Amino acid sequence: MGAVYTVSMKDQTIIASSDLVIIRTAAAIGTRASNIRILRAWAAQASAETSDQLGIQIALQASAFGTYTSTTPSPHVLGGAASGIAGGTTAAAATAGTDASANAAGTKTTIISDGFNNLNGWLYVPVPEERILVPVDTAIVLALIGTPGSLVNWHAGITFEELN
Repeated sequence: MGAVYTVSMKDQTIIASSDLVIIRTAAAIGTRASNIRILRAWAAQASAETSDQLGIQIALQASAFGTYTSTTPSPHVLGGAASGIAGGTTAAAATAGTDASANAAGTKTTIISDGFNNLNGWLYVPVPEERILVPVDTAIVLALIGTPGSLVNWHAGITFEELN
């Protein structure tokens, strides 16, 4: 098993139809983090009192990336090695970001699409056969579909395994 990392955001104010988390693998085959496997993804709103049904998707983003808050993946082994993916604001190769201040303009290719209630949150923990493998130089994004009634206090993340 490869090293496991999480890219997460907590207690953020988001924009409409927000790209919550984006991870783009390394551009060179065989380099660290050129291939990753998605182990878990989630989104939820804290401190909300009003129920809101929302859509969510895990999708590929091919081009025209948004602007993000640079977010460095955290290793699951305390004191473990840093990921081959670093924090970045523009979804360049081998970077990760959260909480888009400007969404990607390019087309998203949906892999998983679902609905959830903001008071309960959304959790994606696939069985091994359903885990998404993200190849070299590919961006995967966790994004809301539609605009929630309240844009404050959002939490989201993606946990992934580096396969090389």
